Amino acid sequence: MNTTEKKMAAAILRFEDDRVTGPDSLRVSRLPAADTGGKWEICGICDGIEPAVFNRLKSLLDAGKREEAWEGCLQYVLDNTAAVRSWIGSDAHPEIEFFLRDHYFNSGSKNAGKILQRALNDHGAGIAEDGIPGKQTRQTLQTVLAGAGERKLLDSLYERRKSFYRSCKQFPVFGKGWLRRCEDAYKLAVSLA
Repeated sequence: MNTTEKKMAAAILRFEDDRVTGPDSLRVSRLPAADTGGKWEICGICDGIEPAVFNRLKSLLDAGKREEAWEGCLQYVLDNTAAVRSWIGSDAHPEIEFFLRDHYFNSGSKNAGKILQRALNDHGAGIAEDGIPGKQTRQTLQTVLAGAGERKLLDSLYERRKSFYRSCKQFPVFGKGWLRRCEDAYKLAVSLA
């Protein structure tokens, strides 16, 4: 894990739990009743979705191995969102990579794929918005990055992500936090350019 990847993963963990700033503040938290991920989480790693990972990290925290638990969380985020790097094809676009990795971790692979495809279509791509970034999506991504540039694509991703959140049935419950996260992710992405 290089320095940029570590920064990306740490930011995603902070977005999941804003009280966590590193190993010393890493904690187990109760999920809100409306959350379908289970009952407990460690920075978005939930007992109902990833019980083996959650239990391993909780055991490390219980044993006082905070640094090891933190490294485990960072690596989990990177492993969980690794597909994004394959969509981009390299580590040459950290701002796009981070913004998509954060949405992937927060909303899943298909939803991250859809906002990517919608953003590419904002630039005239004309590709299917099926949430599966296959060969055509990946080639189009390279073309748009070369033509429109990273910042214009990032701006499109930002707008598409906000639209996605507003379309979710749980927006009345979680929308304010989702939009704040989207804005924070955008700001951090811009700083990686």
